Amino acid sequence: MKVMHDKRLDTADIRILAHLLKNAKASNHELAEVAFLSPSQCHRRVKRLESLQIIRGYTVQLDPQALGQEITIFVNVSLDAHGSNPALRFSESIRGVPEVIECFSLTGETDYLIKARLPSLKAMSEFLMHRLMSVPGVGSIKTSVVVEEIECLPSLPADLLEQARREAQ
Repeated sequence: MKVMHDKRLDTADIRILAHLLKNAKASNHELAEVAFLSPSQCHRRVKRLESLQIIRGYTVQLDPQALGQEITIFVNVSLDAHGSNPALRFSESIRGVPEVIECFSLTGETDYLIKARLPSLKAMSEFLMHRLMSVPGVGSIKTSVVVEEIECLPSLPADLLEQARREAQ
């Protein structure tokens, strides 16, 4: 068995998680078939995974272009000052900005990496110049526009996938 912070996962758990990543709407019966369990055993497993916070929730994947979000950008943000106060001010300012779909605090050359979706070049310019550059503490930004999204799928950690493969042999 694999131990992750006292959260034991076996092949059945991994199969359940992998299938839910592909189809969060999968029925308990479908999950049971995939995991080679009875429906009642499977239900208990899913409830356990939820109680351990391994499963934090269920989401829907939306097609950004179908919703008019034609442009995806990544923005590297460098703060003009460092320490807890500028970082806290930036974090508080960026939360809830509707264009921002992900934001990460980084080590290295830049302080933050933002992923944002926007409907047009004009909206991108407005976002960068009037929203992002006006956030207190932002020193510089460097923007990359996504030309093509190659693959963007949720996945299990590689070690769990390898464990499931070994146990299935």
